[in-house]
Amino acid sequence: MYSTARTETGPSEQDPWFDPGLTPGTERLRQVAEAVADAVEHHGAKRALKPQERKKLHDILARVIANLVHHYLTGNGGGVVVSRSKKVLGAKPSRYRPLPLPETFPKWLDGLEALGFAKQRKGVYVNWPEKARRTTVQAAAKLIRLIQEHKITFADIRDEGLTEIIMLSRSKLSYWDDDPHSRLTDYRDDATTRGYRSELQTINEWLARADIQFDGSVYDKRVDVYARRLYRRFTQGRFDSGGRLFGGFWQSLPNKPERFPYSVRLRGLRIDGEPVIGLDYSQLNPILCYSVAQAEPPPGDAYTLPGLEPYRDGVKRVFNAMLFRHPVAKFPKRTSKEIEERKALFPKGIKCGGVVATILYCHPKLKRVLSSGNIGHHLQFLESQIMMRVLRRCRERNVIALPVFDCVVVRASVEATVGEIMLREFKAVAGLNITVKRELPEPGEDNSLDARAHASGL
Repeated sequence: MYSTARTETGPSEQDPWFDPGLTPGTERLRQVAEAVADAVEHHGAKRALKPQERKKLHDILARVIANLVHHYLTGNGGGVVVSRSKKVLGAKPSRYRPLPLPETFPKWLDGLEALGFAKQRKGVYVNWPEKARRTTVQAAAKLIRLIQEHKITFADIRDEGLTEIIMLSRSKLSYWDDDPHSRLTDYRDDATTRGYRSELQTINEWLARADIQFDGSVYDKRVDVYARRLYRRFTQGRFDSGGRLFGGFWQSLPNKPERFPYSVRLRGLRIDGEPVIGLDYSQLNPILCYSVAQAEPPPGDAYTLPGLEPYRDGVKRVFNAMLFRHPVAKFPKRTSKEIEERKALFPKGIKCGGVVATILYCHPKLKRVLSSGNIGHHLQFLESQIMMRVLRRCRERNVIALPVFDCVVVRASVEATVGEIMLREFKAVAGLNITVKRELPEPGEDNSLDARAHASGL
């Protein structure tokens, strides 16, 4: 899980939260963790710890070291997010905090920093959310030296899977309430949640055994191919809202040629030693909207509108914005990059309201659906249910499929099989035909698998 908390310099990089399930999995990493814990235990000690106290310190610091090692190896974000808050520390175990940290935890962090094993950036709480920041910690010189001397890799870290995989988050309270971790809410298990968890556990166990590799030569960051656990996050405090899959290492691999002239995800991944392709549902949101409206979508591309033919990407952005708020009166201008993108997405002088009006004019049957302002959460739920059905069918056929929202990454040799599965499962849920699009490693290379061309297999 990641923090999207803002800092005084603007939005932070996505920093991983402390995962209590990460722990040393090999003797060499256990030796490193023990050495660090021994040093912290005796740092400034006025008395010897009782056996139970010592066991707790060593167990928790072993998990902290595993998190710091993992963060160092991946190089993602500015540090591991931890809490020094008295309101959090010492609390009872809960669904999202299965291993409560003791009130002495900040003292241990300070010891790690004083001894040169870690660097802290302490959090600041202020009333103005944009100026607030969370505490992060990362490996410092002495720990990095131990990592290098012992040749520690991702294979030395074991994940005990303590984190809840079926998550429920409440609705946002304000614009600044943009941290999904702080919005997590507890719930009472029932047949639905137990079913979701059991099904996802089965998928995770299946993926954990799969032969999935990554060619590190195509990317300038280390990749943890063992980070395969998937989670489902439901939204708006309901289990028929949201539910999208996230968490697999492949999801964070770049797929757009921003810094690379190719898709890092598709170029680098190998399944069973074979090259991969992406199979993506084309125009998923518009067709799901028509499904909700109980109407047949018109022929042609839903985002290509009269007078705006060269600006399909811009129309798609506005359409997707309409799924989550009403009315959509302004183009997004949160960052300078988005402002520059806005200039390229639409002709000069056009207003957002004009684009909205054109969308509704070209899709009159969707006016009620798009005017609701929050249909997007329901569409995400439908998408997640479709994807779970696809994964279930792929597993039955022993075909490894890596989900990325409305897309799956599979071996190129199983394209026809998975394409048929995707078409069939979409129609089973939405009652409509759709197109499945092939994504290849090189930009601009794709083809479509039209549902009508495969009608005989439905």
